[in-house]
Amino acid sequence: MELAGKTIAESATTLSQIILPSQANPAGTAHGGELLKMMDNCAGACATRHSRAIVVTAAIDNINFHAPVFVGNLVTCKAHLTYVSNSSMEVAVSLEAEDLLQGTKECCMTAYFTFVALDMNRRPQKVPPLILLNDMEKEEFEAGKRRSQERKANPQACWLSLY
Repeated sequence: MELAGKTIAESATTLSQIILPSQANPAGTAHGGELLKMMDNCAGACATRHSRAIVVTAAIDNINFHAPVFVGNLVTCKAHLTYVSNSSMEVAVSLEAEDLLQGTKECCMTAYFTFVALDMNRRPQKVPPLILLNDMEKEEFEAGKRRSQERKANPQACWLSLY
């Protein structure tokens, strides 16, 4: 049975939250792990919306920290699919911080998350194809396909700590 395709807009997801002191270091900036967790949650929701299946994070690529996030900032993550293969999905995520007192916004982080959809037996499950509506979506899809091929060509092995 062929799954019906879905557009990128159908699964695009946005999550926001205010950064609290418990999420920050003594300098008042958010811990990177806290921000990655938020990005992972947003990306996971996006992948789940597309696949309507349980999804697990398989990889995170090209994590870039562009600017700090401060306590009290409203952080907004935006996620959308860039590439879909048989059971995996690549999700682009950006994280923006808004200074609520000043009204200024800044892009603070970007990354690509890869998820695999699982069936009830925790085996990879086929996901719907993407319906690409414009040249930008087609370009992102081809770039995602290249990143997926590079990941498969250069698998990363677990390494043991030296200490």
